[in-house]
Amino acid sequence: MSLDALEKFYEHVRNDKTLEQEATAALQEGASAVVKLAEREGFAFTSEELTVALAHHAAANDELSDDELELVAGGLAIPPYKKVSKADMMRMG
Repeated sequence: MSLDALEKFYEHVRNDKTLEQEATAALQEGASAVVKLAEREGFAFTSEELTVALAHHAAANDELSDDELELVAGGLAIPPYKKVSKADMMRMG
């Protein structure tokens, strides 16, 4: 997993308010939009890695933004044929 790249991208975004706004908008669009933004900024990770990292972050901190929760609960880390609801994700977490 490109956890290192994810962490560096997160710090990069946190240090640039304009980029932080772009990342927030990208989160609303979905994981692939965040991955494209990261690639533009020189960071490489997959949508699945992002989803797993957000799920781990939620488990460690018991907190996700609404956009992050939607991304994780949207089933990106689960095969497309098996969707889970937000309530199911909360029970799993």
